[in-house]
Amino acid sequence: MPNWDAIMEEAKRLERLLRRADIDLNEAEKALGYYLFKGCDDQAIERYLKAMANNPPPRSRRTQGYYRELYRIWQEWGRQCKLSGIDKARAWGWGIRIAKG
Repeated sequence: MPNWDAIMEEAKRLERLLRRADIDLNEAEKALGYYLFKGCDDQAIERYLKAMANNPPPRSRRTQGYYRELYRIWQEWGRQCKLSGIDKARAWGWGIRIAKG
């Protein structure tokens, strides 16, 4: 049974970081999709975000900036987050939903 109080607490913390970074939340959703695809592997998402921040596919500089911020946010939020696995993914998803609010 998920601990929804902890999930929502982490989601609100993430939402504040996302809003402060002023990124395209669609990119944050793509990162969440990758995290889920990789079975909620923290090291996999960190490698992905680092690669996208440092050497993204040729899209736009804005996209690279979004991924730099997502990588920074993951380093701050992801490492301090008290959750793991699917609950961490739930918090990430709810953080995005709240930020879109």
